[in-house]
Amino acid sequence: MMYKILLIFFISFSVFSEDVTLYKAKYQFDSEEISITGIREFKKTDDGYELKFRASNIVASMFFSSVFSINEYGIKSSKYVIKIRPKFLKRDQSINFNYETQVVESSGRNEWKSDFKIDEITVDPLNAQIMIRSNLKKNINNFSLNLINMQEGGIEKFDYKVTGIEECKFKEKIYNCSILERIREGSSRKTTYYLAKELDYMFLKITDVSEDWTNTLELKEILSFG
Repeated sequence: MMYKILLIFFISFSVFSEDVTLYKAKYQFDSEEISITGIREFKKTDDGYELKFRASNIVASMFFSSVFSINEYGIKSSKYVIKIRPKFLKRDQSINFNYETQVVESSGRNEWKSDFKIDEITVDPLNAQIMIRSNLKKNINNFSLNLINMQEGGIEKFDYKVTGIEECKFKEKIYNCSILERIREGSSRKTTYYLAKELDYMFLKITDVSEDWTNTLELKEILSFG
């Protein structure tokens, strides 16, 4: 259950390489089972881009990384990696996209192979957040994303909708936040994103609520921006 909860936090349309600002920031994740603080960084690499999150406390550590490129059509996913310690939890997973065979393959905790269409944008739980920010910058307030199913393989469609604008306070400053909800037909689970317009729609907070849990991911400090 915790594995699925973590994925939503570390979870089309044209996007350009200069469309979304690079950043490095400290975030805190809280649930009934764990409280952990880590660094999330969106950076440019020699071959494209990487969005990663690394966190640790006295009992555990976790690392999430999404490697991808960006062209005039959108994100092109390449590799998604999860490493969680202590190692006996057996939650490590690596996902690779092969564009020649049009197959995405997972190894580690969950092993599977799935076909995907190269003419459709397919995202992982991390780089989906880049698409979200890009869409809001373009005033696209209702959209869908094709997200890989981390446990079983295959591609799932998720719908997103801006439901309002609220004032959000961060470090004694007020920001205009778009309130974005992730919608899935037939599910009681509700995921809400608070994205600050003045910060290029960075996530100030994410809440994930179901009948069994309430979890939050919240921005604590911006280390670099732009």
